[in-house]
Amino acid sequence: MSRKERLSAFNRGNILSAAKRLFLEKGIAQTTVDDISKEADYSKSTVYVYFKSKEEIHNHIILEHFELLKTVISEALEGEPGFPGGYFAICDALAEGYRAYPLFFEGILSEIKMPQSESEAVLLKIYKVGEDINGMIGNYLNRCMAANRVRLDIPPLQATFILWSGITGLITMAHKKEAYINQALGVTKEAFLQDGFRLLLKSIKGDCDDENE
Repeated sequence: MSRKERLSAFNRGNILSAAKRLFLEKGIAQTTVDDISKEADYSKSTVYVYFKSKEEIHNHIILEHFELLKTVISEALEGEPGFPGGYFAICDALAEGYRAYPLFFEGILSEIKMPQSESEAVLLKIYKVGEDINGMIGNYLNRCMAANRVRLDIPPLQATFILWSGITGLITMAHKKEAYINQALGVTKEAFLQDGFRLLLKSIKGDCDDENE
């Protein structure tokens, strides 16, 4: 990497880090490019050298989260963990991802425009990583179905999206409603999550073989 490339990567990284701090503190809608330039200690014109808009900055952060998610799921399914081991590994990894990266779900669950041309490079990258993730989970479900561990009445990709919404919604609620869960339900956030993961599991497990669980 040349000196110019290193400098460009350094500046882009600083801008993205500043944006992440502000998005977390103020919210995405309330953050402006002026705010980001001040937080990063760059002029507004310098920010525009690297990113054409706040939306593009946000998209690059979404891409980071998607790449992190792909790594998390790949590691959770490493070594063919079987069922339900792989399922719980994914659930636990996502819960840890939310805890460690507060913008994690906000990024990966936000609306993402479909790329319309090759010029929208970051959107194309997000789309590709998203398809890779769907493929990994879909392949896992297919293997589980072949082993009679899961029974699906809908295509694996559709099941993936339904499970995805259930797991991420559960994790989000557990973190945002932790005080209520502790006081009103009398359980810890961790216990609430594990109970929820098991309940979601039943939705795809049906009356399949329980042997070796």
